[in-house]
Parts: sequence; structure tokens; C-alpha cells
Amino acid sequence: MDVTFRTRRLQRNFEKSERAIRQWGKDVARKYITRVTQLHAVPDFQTAGKIRAMKLHRLKGDKQGRWSIHLTGRWRLIVTEGSSEEHVVIEEVSNHYDQ
Repeated sequence: MDVTFRTRRLQRNFEKSERAIRQWGKDVARKYITRVTQLHAVPDFQTAGKIRAMKLHRLKGDKQGRWSIHLTGRWRLIVTEGSSEEHVVIEEVSNHYDQ
């Protein structure tokens, strides 16, 4: 699948694990890189939903139209479907309960 990043920081954190570790810590950084790699490997968004470990689900409320992918603990990766079924945009990494 074609994966793009909303910000350069998200892209750099994927490309250089030490940057991701510095921003989110070792566990979250490792899962972030794993999940983005998995998204690259699947042919389309529907297939990504079949990977149970991702816990992919549609969000509601103010994040309607976005999808959540489980990282670790309270951390999640927020994505949106791109212009086609074979494209996804990495929007943010967030702490689910961090208000």
C-alpha cells in the first residue's frame, strides 16, 4: 500500500528510529515503525483491517473519518484513507487518554 505522512516529523521518525525513540520512547517507537512497515506490505486498506494485532477501527466524534491502529498500551496511530483504497495517510501518534 502507498503510505504518506501528514508531517515531515512523522516521516523522519519512521525513517530514523532514534528520532522516534527520543519523541515517544522505545516501545511506542518500535511499534510505530512496525505498524507503518505492515501498512507498506499490505495491498490495500481492507487487507490491513484483517491483521487482528492492529486492532484497526473507525473513530467517532471529533475524529470522525479517521481510523485508529493500536500501538502499545494507551498509544495509537491515527490514519485516514487516502485518495484510493491502496493509499493511507499517517496523521498522528497519540496517547488515547492524554487530554
